[in-house]
Amino acid sequence: MSQTTIDRARSGSTPFDRLFRDHPREVGETYFQHMTASAAFGFRLLRLAGAAFAHAVVPGVHKTTVSTAVRGMAQDMGGRAEEAKLTRMRDAGVWDVGL
Repeated sequence: MSQTTIDRARSGSTPFDRLFRDHPREVGETYFQHMTASAAFGFRLLRLAGAAFAHAVVPGVHKTTVSTAVRGMAQDMGGRAEEAKLTRMRDAGVWDVGL
């Protein structure tokens, strides 16, 4: 057995886990909760793309729609990314409450 296989067996991380389970767990969600949240972001971005193209053609419409929404989404995603980072640190054993 290779060292990589032994390490994966110890950590319990398989390719399936890395692709479908690890990241949702990092942000405190199940697979389906994460799928729902990610799809919601995706659909919102599709709508915003339409608004951006409409603004490109007619500059007087959607003057702040996209920029305002993107700033709000960045804040939402930033919080989720921070939670994922803290979870990875905790799981790696480098968690320090004082950080």
